[in-house]
Amino acid sequence: MAENSSMGRRGTLAAAALLASGVARAQPWRPARPLRLVLPFAAGGITDILARAIAEPLGAGLGQTVVVENRPGGGGNIAGEAVSRAPADGTVLLVASQGMTTMNSALYRALPYDPDNDFIPLAALAKQPNFIVGNPALTAGASLGDLLARAKAAPGVLTFGSPGVGSYAHISGELVRFMAGVELTHVPYRGSPLMLTDLIAGQLVLGLDAVATSMPHVRNGALRALAVTSPQRNRAFPDVPTVAETRGFPMAGYDADAWYAVYAHKDTPEPILATLDAALRAAIARPAFGQLLEDRAADPMPDSRAELLVRLRQEQRKWQDVVRRSGARAE
Repeated sequence: MAENSSMGRRGTLAAAALLASGVARAQPWRPARPLRLVLPFAAGGITDILARAIAEPLGAGLGQTVVVENRPGGGGNIAGEAVSRAPADGTVLLVASQGMTTMNSALYRALPYDPDNDFIPLAALAKQPNFIVGNPALTAGASLGDLLARAKAAPGVLTFGSPGVGSYAHISGELVRFMAGVELTHVPYRGSPLMLTDLIAGQLVLGLDAVATSMPHVRNGALRALAVTSPQRNRAFPDVPTVAETRGFPMAGYDADAWYAVYAHKDTPEPILATLDAALRAAIARPAFGQLLEDRAADPMPDSRAELLVRLRQEQRKWQDVVRRSGARAE
């Protein structure tokens, strides 16, 4: 009887230990140190705005501080290298438009990381097109088609600025050049604010930039919105035509709808990815974030991780082909 009782106690203790180990395994991951959201562009652009909007709620959900770290330059390569070389422990994440993760392997001859394979997309923050905006004095009364006609007659005279070499805005402009069959002169900047300042001052004729950051200048008359790069007109600016609607040039089918996502290092363990994914989606689902998208004329993008990866692979094929066909190169 005593032996049976002892065996029963041992069995109970073993079951309790097994249950405890199972509970321990089920506990969600919690970062041991502050998280860094590494961005490829300067403060003030749409990527920066979105990252800062999720930093505090993401930190609250994970029980840790979240710091936004701007590392502009090199078409995203400085930021990409930093994340690729960081420990794959979920504490260093990349926040970027899909431009650098879809184009850079075709755009650059040599890279210190593999943009096609070094990162895993976790959650998309938003999507929206770029505006093609013009200096009002230099584009007065002209449509995008009119300006492209001038560029065809005087190759290389028409300038367009972008937030940086290899940025999504840059290659969207190269796609305009390629499809229209005209020569445009690209002027790269280190981020949107500097480019928009020069555009307003008349140092450039055109610029490509996210609707979110250029629309205040459009609304106050400092810039003219000539076109949006999405397949459909933007709901906040229904009178601004799409690039595909440009008359006089074969622009049908033009589609450069930008999206912004959070990426982790490819070797990050799945339990950490799952925890980050859930925390990110909780931060994005907040009404305040939805209002930010509304205010910035951006749209939510509720793709699952699997759907986002499929989209990324499809756009890698598309945009790398565009880069090669356009002849765009960066160093």
